[in-house]
Amino acid sequence: MPKTIRELANEFGVSKQAIRKKLDANFRANYVQTVPRNGVQTLVVSNSGYLLLKQHFGGNNQELGKETFTSNTGNISINTIELFNQQLLTKDNQIKEKDEQIKLMQKLLDQSQQLQLMAEKKIEKFEAIPSEKYSVDKNINANDIENKSLKSRWWHFWK
Repeated sequence: MPKTIRELANEFGVSKQAIRKKLDANFRANYVQTVPRNGVQTLVVSNSGYLLLKQHFGGNNQELGKETFTSNTGNISINTIELFNQQLLTKDNQIKEKDEQIKLMQKLLDQSQQLQLMAEKKIEKFEAIPSEKYSVDKNINANDIENKSLKSRWWHFWK
């Protein structure tokens, strides 16, 4: 028996607007008829159209006593939800791995900075020791060079 949009909406537990959204031009041409009821032209869906709509909307209904409850997931199947949950778990594991990698990189960076600091201190220490020794030797060497240069010149005799 053909059913109206209101009857379908009540049966599936969805709004009339949701039913109308599924009644596209192709569906209307194949499964919807205009029938006069109570002196008014009314759209009715044939039995084959009813079965198609039942496949679409029928999976969301859950009986709770006398009331009908429609889940908010709409057209999402259980397999899709399981796939999303698996993807979330995979992403969570990847995030944990990245966190561990970041911790390791920070530890290595700290070690590198400590080694660099120690190397700079050692360089400063070694530069301080030879520079004192070199400055004393440098003064002596400058005087020796000056004396040697005076002796090697022949024109200093006429001065």
